[in-house]
Amino acid sequence: PPAWRAAGRGGGGGGSARQKEEGGSATTTTMQRACEMVQALLKTQAAMQRTPYHPFCAQILQLLQKEGLIRGYTVEGNKMSILLKHYQGAPVIRNVRVVSKPSRDIWLLPHELKFRTRHNTGLWVMQTPAGVVSHRDCIEMGIGGKVIF
Repeated sequence: PPAWRAAGRGGGGGGSARQKEEGGSATTTTMQRACEMVQALLKTQAAMQRTPYHPFCAQILQLLQKEGLIRGYTVEGNKMSILLKHYQGAPVIRNVRVVSKPSRDIWLLPHELKFRTRHNTGLWVMQTPAGVVSHRDCIEMGIGGKVIF
């Protein structure tokens, strides 16, 4: 079996999101792929899930692994295998709400983020110039970004 990665393929921020791809903007394609990956994680009771590879999705998975929501993932060609984490027979990831959609981006400054998450115990995934990070890291670094989910 392949070695499970502690970190995803290549780092980097969201610079490629501004570039154009064939058939539309890269931002739309990136967000659609991220939404599809997250929905696939919710629809399974299996221990492993496979999804198409995209660098943005790998950054999201790296954050989910760092936060302890998945056990790991690996990249095999153009597919990613995700090891889901379960607690007492139920998946750890129970609910995901996509905030920014391909048709509507939601951007928050650090003070807005701190205000909106003051009573929240969940995880907000943010796309920033520093890459994909949690809302806690955004507040700590004093940077804002686009709310993914």
